Amino acid sequence: MTAATTTVDQVETSVRLEKLVPFALVVVVMLVELLTITPWPVGAFQDDAIYTVLAKSLATGEGYRMINLPGAPHATHYPPAYPFFLSVLWRIYPTFPENIVLFKFANAVWLSLAALGAWAFTRSRLAWATLPSALSAAVGTLAILVLLFTGVVLSEAMFMALLFPALLLSERAAEGGSVRLAIAAGLVCGVLALVRTLGAVVIPAAILVMLLRRHFVAAVALGVAAAVLLVPWQLWVNAWQHEVPPVLMGKYGAYGPWLAAGIREGGPSFVRDVAIANLQSIDRFLNYVVMPIRPALPRMLAFLAACALVALGVGVLVRRASVTALFLVAYMAVVVLWPFDPDRFVLALWPLLTICGIAGMVTVWQWRPTPAVMRGTRLVALALSLALTVGFTTYNFRGYRNQWWASIQRDAGQRAKPVVEWVAARTDTSDVLMTDDDLIVYLYTGRRGMPTSTFLPRERLYPPTDGDNIAAVRTMIELYAPRYYITTSQPGLRAADSLSIGETPLLRRYRLIPNAFIFERIAQ
Repeated sequence: MTAATTTVDQVETSVRLEKLVPFALVVVVMLVELLTITPWPVGAFQDDAIYTVLAKSLATGEGYRMINLPGAPHATHYPPAYPFFLSVLWRIYPTFPENIVLFKFANAVWLSLAALGAWAFTRSRLAWATLPSALSAAVGTLAILVLLFTGVVLSEAMFMALLFPALLLSERAAEGGSVRLAIAAGLVCGVLALVRTLGAVVIPAAILVMLLRRHFVAAVALGVAAAVLLVPWQLWVNAWQHEVPPVLMGKYGAYGPWLAAGIREGGPSFVRDVAIANLQSIDRFLNYVVMPIRPALPRMLAFLAACALVALGVGVLVRRASVTALFLVAYMAVVVLWPFDPDRFVLALWPLLTICGIAGMVTVWQWRPTPAVMRGTRLVALALSLALTVGFTTYNFRGYRNQWWASIQRDAGQRAKPVVEWVAARTDTSDVLMTDDDLIVYLYTGRRGMPTSTFLPRERLYPPTDGDNIAAVRTMIELYAPRYYITTSQPGLRAADSLSIGETPLLRRYRLIPNAFIFERIAQ
């Protein structure tokens, strides 16, 4: 066999791998996601039930409204792309709750496309070989933490699938200044922001890189293309954002007024304290993922090491994918400052963060320092990388073995089941109810209602007091006059008990069912 023949064979093998590996990656990710789908009802995360309510509203011709609330106010909390996608599936298969399985199957497709996007990103921007790119994509999409959120009716899988096309198009447009590519990038970025609002951060990141590279026309084109999609949504939000009363703004209202009220109330110290709380929350959430042991100190050190590796990976992106690097930094900055639990925001970027972490490990491996002391530093960094790899692998092995992706869904279903059964059997379809699981109750019984608690920005730092809960419940009772108040929590019970005494009580104890207390409103 000649050298030329050997070279041709190697090229043909490489071409076959280039075609086969991404196909196999998509199939494996889809199959794993399908195998983790559970029969538990929608509503485990609350947000999944909101998306389902909005899909139903669109599919049944009632518009983009929160039809679970009395008065069915216009929806302004979540952008419409994912609910619209679900509404198309609802029209294809309009039988609820059986169609929830279809929604979950669709998320399996989105997640497999996210894996393909991650593979394409590392191949084109980082010039990794086919197999390492596929491994990185698989690790980023099949982690237990990802399956926990993509196996339910949440928008993360769709967001992940659209993120990489948005980044790749933006990088190409920023490199050459092509107006056509810039328009395409702007449109995809606009859709990304209509799936999850924080995706909009990629737009200023891409525009800034284009301006720095003096691609002025392309920067304008990208911004205008994105605005074509985003401006109508913002006009919608501005028109209807005050339909939801302030007491329900945290769960059902627009972000802007809710956040502005929190900053006005808390001032600059509020922003600082939120950032500290969110950084601590990210540490607590992820340190066990990379070092699944009991002692806290090794977990904290492991998390810091993981952050250092991700930072090294971002440094690689600065040179090879500037838009992506800027997007990632800006996105995480917003997450740290936003007065809400940061976990889901971080997990929405898990495939990209995985790429950065692995890029950081590759950087350490390729580092060849000359001074002896620096060689020792490299060995320590390699040892830490190995320890993090073992820890992350162990965590995921335990998760797969114990099927952690089903735990939250199972717990929510078991908690809500007695309430849903009682409501379906003992209330009229016209009754308005106040429950801890108002969305689940609406979807499975058709009874409209509202939650038993509110969420204010300051609650990111300080749990609501009994006084806060009592005031919120009183306000909602006065606004909506629910027939029954049903709670499964001790704070909810204390608030109801407080409102059932005094000269003019609003509630009276009515019944106790398994794990829930039922109060009846006293007509005034």
